[in-house]
Amino acid sequence: MSAERFVYALSDWMVEKRVSGWYFARSVMRHNRSNWRGPYRSEASVAMMIARQLRREITERYRHQVNGRAP
Repeated sequence: MSAERFVYALSDWMVEKRVSGWYFARSVMRHNRSNWRGPYRSEASVAMMIARQLRREITERYRHQVNGRAP
């Protein structure tokens, strides 16, 4: 295993419970209704969707870093 370390500050997320279900958006985009995703049936479902988004972000940043390109 390489001695290199890869540390990433990940995006912040907002979660909101509405009558129709759970919604989420990136914190910086929360003021625009079109950036909210949902509805999701439970907080577990919305947490899983955020986890998937974070995984994509980590994978993309790692790939760019390993290939020597800035994100």
